[in-house]
Amino acid sequence: MISDYILKDSIQLIDSVSSWEEAIRISTEPLLKGGYIKESYVDAMINGVKEFGPYIIIAPMIAMPHARPECGALKMGISILKLKEPVSFTDDGENQAKILFALSAVESESHIHILSDICTLLSDEEVYQKIINCEDYEELLSLLKVK
Repeated sequence: MISDYILKDSIQLIDSVSSWEEAIRISTEPLLKGGYIKESYVDAMINGVKEFGPYIIIAPMIAMPHARPECGALKMGISILKLKEPVSFTDDGENQAKILFALSAVESESHIHILSDICTLLSDEEVYQKIINCEDYEELLSLLKVK
């Protein structure tokens, strides 16, 4: 379950960022501080988007930055960045995100289970809308079922 990998202190709510690169860097700070990833993993996330485009957009307004395990993933974990104002991952203003689930996956297949859990959670339209529009830390914890 997704909540098994989210630490309460790894959720950040901020108003806005200047770029998608900054969004990824901020979203991964708790993973770096907690020893879940190396700086090289963050660089690989950013380089992946530059090389392959906004493949990390998994649903409207939802991004899941991640990289290959060998790029510096040390432990399985998720940190979350919730933005009040969306950030665009393309120059045309498309592919926007208001929430980033930064994922540290220590094996290539582990992110599939997390992605499935996130999709299951977001398949409830009411929950999805509440998560996208949430501006309260405690409410976000509750919606994500974080203990």
